[in-house]
Order: sequence, then C-alpha cells, then structure tokens
Amino acid sequence: MLTIISNNIFAQNVADTIYGKEVVITAAKTLQSTGNVTQKINVITAAEIENMIIHNRNIAEALKMQAGASISALSRNDANWGTYSGIGSKYSTYMIDGLPIDAYIDPMTLDLMAIDHIEYQRGPASIMYPNYLSQDFAGNQTPLAGTVNLILKERVTNPTTCFLTSFGSYNTFNTQVFHQNSTNNIHYFAGVNYEMSDYTDYGIEGSWLNMKKNPEYKKTKIFGRTSWISDDDKQKLTLFVNKTLHNGDAGRVYRGFDHDYGIMNAGYQMKLDETTDIRANVGYRSYDRKWQESNFTTIDSLVSNNGMRQNIVPADISVTKKHGKEHLLTTGVDYQGAEYYTWSDPLVGYKTYGNKSTAMQTGVYAQEELHFGKLIIRGGARFNYIKTNIALINGEMPAQAMKEWTKPLYSGGIKYNINNTISVFANAGTSFMTPGLKSTGGTILADDTVNSGQKPNPDLKPESGIGFDGGLNLRLASNIKLSLRGFYISVQDAIIDNVVRQSPSQTMSVNAGKTSSTGLEFEISQQINTLSYWFANFTYNTTTIENPFDADQDGAQVPFAPGMIINGGISYTTPFGLTVTPLINYTDGYFDSSSKSGRAEFKPGLLLNATASMEIYKNGNNKISCFAQFYNITNNKYEMPWQFMDTGFATTIGIKASF
Repeated sequence: MLTIISNNIFAQNVADTIYGKEVVITAAKTLQSTGNVTQKINVITAAEIENMIIHNRNIAEALKMQAGASISALSRNDANWGTYSGIGSKYSTYMIDGLPIDAYIDPMTLDLMAIDHIEYQRGPASIMYPNYLSQDFAGNQTPLAGTVNLILKERVTNPTTCFLTSFGSYNTFNTQVFHQNSTNNIHYFAGVNYEMSDYTDYGIEGSWLNMKKNPEYKKTKIFGRTSWISDDDKQKLTLFVNKTLHNGDAGRVYRGFDHDYGIMNAGYQMKLDETTDIRANVGYRSYDRKWQESNFTTIDSLVSNNGMRQNIVPADISVTKKHGKEHLLTTGVDYQGAEYYTWSDPLVGYKTYGNKSTAMQTGVYAQEELHFGKLIIRGGARFNYIKTNIALINGEMPAQAMKEWTKPLYSGGIKYNINNTISVFANAGTSFMTPGLKSTGGTILADDTVNSGQKPNPDLKPESGIGFDGGLNLRLASNIKLSLRGFYISVQDAIIDNVVRQSPSQTMSVNAGKTSSTGLEFEISQQINTLSYWFANFTYNTTTIENPFDADQDGAQVPFAPGMIINGGISYTTPFGLTVTPLINYTDGYFDSSSKSGRAEFKPGLLLNATASMEIYKNGNNKISCFAQFYNITNNKYEMPWQFMDTGFATTIGIKASF
C-alpha cells in the first residue's frame, strides 16, 4: 500500500552520507555542505521517509513533519493545496534533480522508491531556479518561499531486488517490484508499483461530490533510471523516465476519470578541471487528464466527457567555477516551453476546445558566493523573459492573443559561522509570476451554476514578490540540533483562488492586492544513531491581505494558511529489531477564501500516526520483514476545503522480501 517501506534497503547508506558529510546541491548546484550555504536547507533521508505514512499517495506528505510546511492533500485522487511559509501552495516549487516539475500533479505520480533523499530549501530560490509554466490547477509556480528537490538514486553499490505487498483499509491492495544493479560504469534501477482500491466517501455529508458508492481507483507507476559514470568520475550521463496511469471513478455512475502522466529527465555533467563543472539537463513532462460530468437524478445521465492536455519541456545549462580559496561562481541559462489546451465532448460526436495556449520563458542568471573564513556572502541576479500566445479562452478568441514580460530578479544572503556550534544567517530575494491560462480562462462559463470547476477572470495581472528570512543554527553535544528561523514574504497583486460556490464546487482566481506572511519556525532534533532519532518543530505565522479596493478582502487571511503548526516524533529500534515510530501533527485553523463574507474556516487539529516494522528473517543479503502502519489513530474526520473530509482511521499491514 505504501511505497515508502521499500526505501529501507537504502536507509543505512543514505543516513551515513547525510549525517556524516551533509552533502546538498540545491542551493549551489554543486556539492556543498549545509554549513557552506546561507540558505536554510533540511535534508529528509530515506531512513526518515521510511517511517512516515504517505496516506494519500502524495510525495508532498513526506514534508508534513517539516517546519513551515502545511500539507493538505485532499484525497488520493486530488492534489495538495497546502501552504509553505504561510503564503500559498504555488510559492514553493518541486524539482527532480534540479529540473522543475508540477507541484500539484507530479507529487501524486512519482514513486518514493526512486528517491534517494529530499532537499527542502526554505527562503527565496528564484535566482538559481525558474518558475514552472503550469497552466492547470492554481497556475504557474515560483520558488519565492523555497523549493523541494527530489534527488534520485544514482550509484548502486549493493545490487538488490525487492518485492513488497500489502493490504489495508478500503480493500486497498498494493504490490511493488524494484531492482537495482550496476555493470562496469553503468548504474541502473527500475520499479513498478500497482495499487487498486475500493476507496471510501471522502466528502462531508451532503457534499457536491454526491457519492453513492465507494469510489474505485487503480494506479500504476512504472519508472527507471540509468547512469553512466566515467572511470575518473569526471563525466556523468543520466536518463530517468516515469509513467503513471491513474483511473477510476469519483463514487458515482458517469463520474469516471482516466489520467496519463509522463516524466523524463536527461542530464550530462562534466568536470573540466579541479575548479570548473558543467551541468546540462533537459526534461519532458506530459499531463493528459480525462473526466466525466453527469447529472445526478434518480437515474444518472452523462453530460459530457472532458479533458486537459499539457506538455512542458524544461532545460537548464549551468557552469560552476571555484576561484580564490573557497569562492564559488555559478552562471547559467534555462528555458521552458509549454502547451496547454482543454476540451469537452458534450455527446455530439466531436470535441469543442475551451482554452488553448502556448508559452515560453527563458532566463539568464549568475550567483557569486564569497567565503572569507567564517563569513559567507552571497549575491545573484536573474533576467527573465516570458511570452504567452493564447489562441482560445473559454472557446473564444482573446482580446489580446500575445503577451510578453521581461523582469529582472535579485537575491542575496549572508552567513556567519561563529564557531563549530553556532551560526547566524539572513537571505532576501524577489520573484515575478504571470497568471496561468486556467486562472484567466477558467474551465466553466462565467454564468455556470450547475457544473463544478473554475470560473474565468481574464483581467488578472502578474504578481511580484519579495521574501526575507534570518535565523540561527545550533549544534550541541550528543548530536542535538537547534534551529530558529524568522521570515517575511510579500506579494503584490497576489493571484489567489477563492471558493465562490460550495455546491457545486466552484472557484475563481482574483488579484488580492498585497498579500504578506510573517512567521517564526523553531526546530530541535537528535540523531541518536543511524536507526533512532527524535524531533520536534513549531511554526507560527500571521498572514494579511491588504486590498483597499475591496473591503470584503481587506484585512483577510491568506487562504489555506494555518496560524500554527506543531510536529513531533520519535523513531526507536529495539535490541531485537523492532522499529516503532509515532508521529504527531497539530494544525491550527485556516480559511478557504480571501472573502471575509463568503469564507469557511477549517480546523484540522490533532493527527496521530504510527508505524512499526521488524525483520523476521535474514541470511546474508536475503531479508524478509513485515510492517504495520496506523493512520489517524484518533479517527479525526476533520473537514477540508471544497467539502472534502479526512477519511479517519486507516491501517495497512504488509511484507517485504529483498535479496
């Protein structure tokens, strides 16, 4: 049922790497330790991921226990609408090995068996990394509040084949096969994950979802990666592919869906000399979603078949140059091309197109890191060019078919390592983001009161943002780590998705004036050994919308942004090999809209999870282990936006064999 369990075949090696050398690449696009970058970066190891519960099959849930992150995956079939640093779900991007992916869709399609570790950078990252040109869900995404980098497995030092099967609540059956090996200079892995389930009604009583039976779904993930590494380690070629098929229904006749997602990453890295590295990466992302709309009567009837198609090609070339004693200069250029269209077949035998567009952006960037003993000073700039060609909005020709924007961005940071146990840091950066076509064109007509979807708003303006953070890190005896971080993020003309109708569920994007988030994060953790650790963190933030032109929004809070989040957990391995990990999350209340008169408040409250695993057989490299996982132990069926609901207590048991 859960993909995370199979990661324990890598846990020991990754834990040694992370806790020994603390190698990160996100902040500098080259190997660095967390002590040598000004930004706040948390590394989530395979050992930690193994002990989490990814209940809704969304990789974003691996960040649920991190300070500053509020994860809100609505169901197994729906995206995460949580916030990062209190400013909104689209202000922290996701990447695979440094190339952007969709923050809403791709965490639902990727498998954690392919991930070596996760690097979570908090604070502005808009200089080194671009926006993502998604036109769907909440539109384009920018790394103003930070970025999440999924680092894929690469070198294989331990050839392994793993089989895993599990059964759990809602008649959920999951089976996985994973194999990794190497031959000469080639390292590779491949995996398949298949899951089927009679899910459960995840809508509140009387919800617009109108479920009359258990919704069914099937999800198949097929993925693999090949890496060629030269004998002298100076060159590397990589290729990663991922295919996900997700189909089922939403709990009613004629509410079927059939989604097809694909990801490809190819990369080349060359070390020219002891001081200069070149990285070149190109990717392809395809999103093909299909779903049905129906009338709910005594006998349901099909209204239409609908679909969305999106293709995005990201590319990046960067050069890092070490100079002086420890200084580091990074320069590069990146590109994205995107196409997007929506269609509907209202049972007349042909498709009608709603939105059609193409978009491209390119950016040139440079960043300098200067190291003067204990002092690190960082500064960088980016110049962006964005162009959008719109053929159709809501089935009609737009008033302006082509739009262009140019924008310079800036970032800087400073860090001072006072001694081996304490350091202080501060960072600042800017961002710029254009509205996506779904936000401007919608998915339903402006006067539609029957169908669920997004209403159009063609008058949306681009938004500009700025972010600041600062804090201190402490490393105490017995491997205890303390961290304190404060942040402030402000966005002008912020584009926010408001819920304008609950039943059926309808939203509309609006410019909400000036939106800001101010917060404080506190973290403490201790790695007792490679198998046992504990942690706790606390996040407090206040959010404000200033819109003097709309009294209904002026003074409101940012949607989906809770005021307080508390996390804690401990993982302990007994002398006889039983590992037990209880995890607790408390999330304060938040609203679903910036409209003070029309918003609804949600209070998730306390969520308690626990995992247990034990090795029951071992003979050399041959191992068999069993596991059990318990989600939402207190059966807290809290309400979520758009009349969704957490489904309460769920359990999974399974067995894994590796050799």
